[in-house]
Amino acid sequence: MADRKLRIGLAAYGTGWDLNGWRLPEADNRGLVDPSVIVDVARTAERGKLDYVFSGSALGSEPDRLNRIYRWDNFVYAGYAAAVTQHLGFLMSVNSSFEHPYATARQLATLDHFSRGRTALNVVFGIDREGDPARNFGRNPVPTEGTKYARAREFTEVVNRLLYESWDEDFLLDDKADDTLVRPGSWHRIEHSGEFFEVRGPLNVPRPVQQRIPNVHVGLSEESLAYGADLAQIRFSPYFGLDRGRAEYAAQKARVASAGRDPEKFKIVPGVTVYVAGTGREARAKFREVVALQAAEEIPEVFSKALGVDLSRVRDSERVLDVVDIDALEPDALEGLYRGRVQRGAGDVRDDRLLLRQIVATQLGEEATFRELYQYVLRSCEDQQPAVVGDARDVADWIEENFAERVLDGVQVFPPYHRGPADAFVDLVVPELQRRGLFRTEYEASTFQGLLDTDNG
Repeated sequence: MADRKLRIGLAAYGTGWDLNGWRLPEADNRGLVDPSVIVDVARTAERGKLDYVFSGSALGSEPDRLNRIYRWDNFVYAGYAAAVTQHLGFLMSVNSSFEHPYATARQLATLDHFSRGRTALNVVFGIDREGDPARNFGRNPVPTEGTKYARAREFTEVVNRLLYESWDEDFLLDDKADDTLVRPGSWHRIEHSGEFFEVRGPLNVPRPVQQRIPNVHVGLSEESLAYGADLAQIRFSPYFGLDRGRAEYAAQKARVASAGRDPEKFKIVPGVTVYVAGTGREARAKFREVVALQAAEEIPEVFSKALGVDLSRVRDSERVLDVVDIDALEPDALEGLYRGRVQRGAGDVRDDRLLLRQIVATQLGEEATFRELYQYVLRSCEDQQPAVVGDARDVADWIEENFAERVLDGVQVFPPYHRGPADAFVDLVVPELQRRGLFRTEYEASTFQGLLDTDNG
């Protein structure tokens, strides 16, 4: 593990990540209208020597869904935030099912120059989101579920060709005496004619500062995993737990190796929502305060049966440990609740008893009620990322264990609300990781590619 370096990114959303955290008295929700709120997230990330900030994009119009209404254009945000930082990387999302490779390449190359090489690209290709994003793009042809992967591949290949084949590195001659600004023969058309795109080129922006702008992919399908092995440098992965996580990590690294690439250069980074405070008790109290803000909903019968509790006889506000013997449950007790909410692979050997003990012991605390436990599990299902709750040592222990067990190469931290959680992570957890020799104390590279040590694809 001595040769491996932990990677950490921070997410910047207008009101933070949690759908209920914005209701806390101390939460600052001006990030919906005041960009300085999430620019401060970038400053905080750089103060902690983190690798990058991620500001996810969304194209659908869903004003009735909180996590869809505050998506600033991430290229504009990154350009603004890059001007007030020096080392931090910026990761932008584009959707290949809707957007065009020429426009994307122009934005990306421009930002890479203005930031001096601190950009990365998150290519997503989902077309089935709520909000019907296709209705916002008129007659622009949108691929089907069956063709979106082929379009994503072509999109990525065209972006890379535009970025790196349009201009020679020594294109600028600047010979005033000879009246020659650009070296003759230094630009090249790519003349791409494919199934989805016709692009002549060349790009009218110089090639990027970085040798290869890193590409980050997401998704659980075999087509998505193959795309990542062939064309990406980083994978945003769901968190699967230790057992399945090790297997998924090894399988994706093997795919990368089969594609003729160095698997150690390919980084696997799941998302986590972190609640950290000076003491574990304080952190758990804050997390339970946020969970309590979640709109009450009927606890399904399958959850009651899984725990062997008839909630018509036992109040859902009672402590779980007063009623349930976790050791007496079946290993797959929560299967019915997870089904349909999160994809679980063949051979998943997760023991739900271990999961429940961990949630009660370290996340919610022994005072956890049935409703709190249900809402915690429901959040984990829907976000496909865990909430890590505790003091600095607890959070660092979780990260170190998963890093050492090769479940992940780093974490994408999602602050649940602003301000406070991002600063607490940087001020409490990062020093603990540094003391353990797991994380840098100074930036060792000037580009995103250098910070994450990714390959040229």
